[in-house]
Amino acid sequence: MVRLTLLELMKRRRITAYGLSRGAGLSYPSAYRLSRPSAGFGRLHADTLDRLCTFFKVQPGELLEWVPAKGLGARASRGA
Repeated sequence: MVRLTLLELMKRRRITAYGLSRGAGLSYPSAYRLSRPSAGFGRLHADTLDRLCTFFKVQPGELLEWVPAKGLGARASRGA
């Protein structure tokens, strides 16, 4: 699963979901959803990722983290 590390970045910079929505030009519901502790999301548009990178002045890789799915065998993790 790919998850956003946005909440950790927001905490370090002391930014609220409201501040994120204003600074990145996102709707408040979108900013709130992206900053939840679960940090799960269905899809992330390139425009939204660009807005987040611009606001935080980071590369996309600094906003994303891959977490291997639990319970999958070695074969599934190799993509076989």
